[in-house]
Amino acid sequence: MNEFDGYAAQRRGGWWAMLRFARDGECKPLLGSGGEPILYTDELTATKAALRHVLAYFNGHLVSSIEIAGADVQALKFENANRLLFRKGKVIPVQRMKGGTIRE
Repeated sequence: MNEFDGYAAQRRGGWWAMLRFARDGECKPLLGSGGEPILYTDELTATKAALRHVLAYFNGHLVSSIEIAGADVQALKFENANRLLFRKGKVIPVQRMKGGTIRE
């Protein structure tokens, strides 16, 4: 669980670049434009391709859990002292009053 992996695997007269991300349960081959796994001529080239794609994943746009849940990110940008609480999947607006008390 929560494991990342990238390696070369020998298949069908060549090498496949295999990738595993935390969201997947198993390693999958790097696919070309036609949906077929890319066949590399040697192990080093396949390993470099796997490494390049794993690093691109980490350096790219990582999706946070709030974006996956579909919450409105703009609503989280509160003004002054207005805040939003999330309880059991529901949004509860909260305002701070003078004196530090919280009113729901």
